[in-house]
Amino acid sequence: MALSPKNKLATTSLALGLVGWAIYLLQWCFDLTLGLLLAAFTAGTSAVCSTILDIMPFALWLAGIVTGHVALGQVKQSGSPGRGRAVWGLVLNYSGLFFIIIFIIIVVILIATGVGVGVLNKIIPPLYK
Repeated sequence: MALSPKNKLATTSLALGLVGWAIYLLQWCFDLTLGLLLAAFTAGTSAVCSTILDIMPFALWLAGIVTGHVALGQVKQSGSPGRGRAVWGLVLNYSGLFFIIIFIIIVVILIATGVGVGVLNKIIPPLYK
């Protein structure tokens, strides 16, 4: 009895979800430690690299959602294995996307109400005076 081939898109979706979360969490750790010092010493010019790394998980999660849905369609049509990987990939990718959207909404609300500026001025003394 021959083994049926694994669904590569399901594996890709799962891998994109895991890599997206890993990059996102590592970026948070960097931003809260070395990123603050680097931004202070370079007057914010290091923010370009940080912004690219902030956007990368979002792009990975979007690609993971697409590949996960295509993989589920292939599994349903051909009956090949990989449904579990596709579902877990979709769970990771959608949860990451949901987390980013909620985070952006919270930041916009804080900025719109002016809460963020007052908190930052108390935590970080103004460097531009």
